[in-house]
Amino acid sequence: MERGLSRRRWLAGAAALGACRRGPRPLRGFAFVACEESRSLSVIDLNLFAFRQSIELGGVPERVLLNERRGTVYALTPTEPAVYEIDARTFTRGRRLPLPSSAVAMAHGQDGWIWCLLRDRRSLAGIHPDHFRIERTLPLGGEPAGFDLAGDEAAVALKDGSLVFAGLAANRVSPPVWLARDLGNVRFRFDGQQVLAADRGGRRIVIVDVRTRQIVVQLQLAVRPDHFCFKGDGGQLFLTGEGRDAVVVVYPYRAEVALTQLSGRAPGEMAASVDPDFLFVANPSASSVTIFDIETQRVLAVAGVGSEPARIVITPDQQYALVLNHGSGDIAVIRTAAIAPGRAKSAPLFTMIPAGAKPRDAAVLA
Repeated sequence: MERGLSRRRWLAGAAALGACRRGPRPLRGFAFVACEESRSLSVIDLNLFAFRQSIELGGVPERVLLNERRGTVYALTPTEPAVYEIDARTFTRGRRLPLPSSAVAMAHGQDGWIWCLLRDRRSLAGIHPDHFRIERTLPLGGEPAGFDLAGDEAAVALKDGSLVFAGLAANRVSPPVWLARDLGNVRFRFDGQQVLAADRGGRRIVIVDVRTRQIVVQLQLAVRPDHFCFKGDGGQLFLTGEGRDAVVVVYPYRAEVALTQLSGRAPGEMAASVDPDFLFVANPSASSVTIFDIETQRVLAVAGVGSEPARIVITPDQQYALVLNHGSGDIAVIRTAAIAPGRAKSAPLFTMIPAGAKPRDAAVLA
């Protein structure tokens, strides 16, 4: 099994989690679910596993971020471009920050900063969490497709097939590195020394060295790399996409493709739990989730969920997988301790929770 460089810290955390996983315990927290059709955030009580209330927004939310230290949730509405601030303890909507153009994505940076990728302005905008205004803007030189953050550096994939690096503290953007015609996801390796970029057109992963800005290797895949998911310690990267009903496993520290494992029909988004090491893969067309044992690299079970399962969120205590069913407007809850190998190859649902019309994303405050 491939391990990342943060193995010691990860194992310590996993051991602590394992020590308290003797049985099902109430999860005293809340899930904040972005619902497309109702243009709102749904608050789900995870102690009762029940809908609590709805928080109306002024646009269609697509991304939700949690700042646990501040007790704040941020919601991005890309097409009616704005970022909303929500108090995660009182469930009240606070400040609204209009954005100067439509947004592609949003992510947390260092010191609680929020970074938004602006499509029309072709820039990366930094929002100060206290002042809640844009205080840094980095022009990218092209229309952005996606980005990732590591420390005070961002890697941004552009629509023209280039990759640019942006120093967030220095407010400086490096010259572009051309990679491929159809770039998609881009992710830093967990140690921040390399970037893995999705060449969707060529069905490859392009690995770039951060220091030299040079291509290290290009890995050919059996699928188009549409969806990324890292193992908890960063030692394995899982990929799904058009081309084959399979999950591709890449070892980022060895820069090699480990295997291509058959999965359910048209696998989509994924999430990985820690202790146990499970990979949950959504099968939207089959209304199911396929569950892999990462250690043995075998399918453990398939769970029937709602219509068009998409985003999957693992709760902080690793006890539950929350499956957002985009078609049926609910959340399927799978308890990780109830998943066991057997001839039936099926996993029971713990419960189903009404969430709201067309859930897109979620964040959990425990």
